[in-house]
Amino acid sequence: MLGCAIAGHGAVLFSEDFSQGKAGAQPAGLLVLGGDFRIRHEGKEHFLELAGKPVNLHAAMFGPPTQSSVRAEVRVRGQRRGRRAFPAFGLGLNGVSGYRLMVSPAKGKLELFKADTPVRAVPFQWKHDAWTHLRLELAPLGKTCQLTAWAWAGGDKAPDKPTLEWRDLQPPLPGRATIWGAPFAGTPIRFDDLRMRLVAHLEDILAVNQPVAGMRGLQVVDRLAHI
Repeated sequence: MLGCAIAGHGAVLFSEDFSQGKAGAQPAGLLVLGGDFRIRHEGKEHFLELAGKPVNLHAAMFGPPTQSSVRAEVRVRGQRRGRRAFPAFGLGLNGVSGYRLMVSPAKGKLELFKADTPVRAVPFQWKHDAWTHLRLELAPLGKTCQLTAWAWAGGDKAPDKPTLEWRDLQPPLPGRATIWGAPFAGTPIRFDDLRMRLVAHLEDILAVNQPVAGMRGLQVVDRLAHI
């Protein structure tokens, strides 16, 4: 059984939809590590936009540093240029040296990196005319950890099964959540609805429910009932 098989929502650590931000301003609460990230308005929509230049891999961090069971989510919209120039974009956990989930339209793949090392990839069909939803979840499992990811196009139903999974045989480093953008097409990349929250996994519940004179099973059931 994977660590994410039984899970529930925990405390919200960060949430931002940029609805209160001033157009043209840099985002409060985010640490920009490279690139020109600014809040933009288009009609009733408010979002964070990474400029199309310089053409490089850029990132910003959000939420508190943690190495606990946590989930991060974001919506991203990139634009292609012509038929051969595509952006790449993603979502990460545990800082820049942690885990990075990247949509790579030029490759037709969803890729997971640990720092700069690719560790897992699956086929993924990017819809250039829609927002892409990304969700990345970390579940520490003793001295290892489980990474689980979902990706789907806006307007589609969120998949019931994970799009990508990978087990790291080392424990996670503490770090903040991240968003990533590589405007290889020379066009802006938009980000919206950034969220980060704790997640209660079965392993977490068992860890705090040590055997006490036959009461362990009752304690576990009680905590599961409150997830």
